[in-house]
Amino acid sequence: MRDFRWMGRPSVWEKDYRQVKLEVEAHMSLPNGPLLLAVSDESFMFEARLNVPCEGGFAGLCVYHLDTTFAAVGMSRQELEIHTAIAGFHNRAVISRAFAQDEAVWLLRRSSHHVSIGYRSEEQEEIWIGNFQLPGLEQSISFGPYFANATDQVMQGWMHSIRYTKEA
Repeated sequence: MRDFRWMGRPSVWEKDYRQVKLEVEAHMSLPNGPLLLAVSDESFMFEARLNVPCEGGFAGLCVYHLDTTFAAVGMSRQELEIHTAIAGFHNRAVISRAFAQDEAVWLLRRSSHHVSIGYRSEEQEEIWIGNFQLPGLEQSISFGPYFANATDQVMQGWMHSIRYTKEA
């Protein structure tokens, strides 16, 4: 966790070498919502366990190049969301899908100029939601969890059990 830095730092948060807990303020969304980012220039597999928020909130993984170029996939108890932004043109897709767990294991695989984001199902199956090729990905990228909250109330967020594996 020591390699991760806040972008859009939340007002209330705790971070140690194993986990991070935070309060996601009302009306926070990408790219302004809390992002906890690390940087890598190698091919890798990243895995982290994040909370699954109730309706109006999302938590997931983001690949971030600039304020105007990023990709993210997140989930709530009712929906999946997919964000892409290239040169400031932002697209968001929302897919209805029930998810009953309190937490999800998120996956991010990066190889050269390609990134895939998905999660591991309860049956341990890898489900890849988004495959992205963004400008600048062949260089170093920033990646990590994002948290969003479209409600009028503060929401809780957390991440733990991270794993980073360098790939050939």
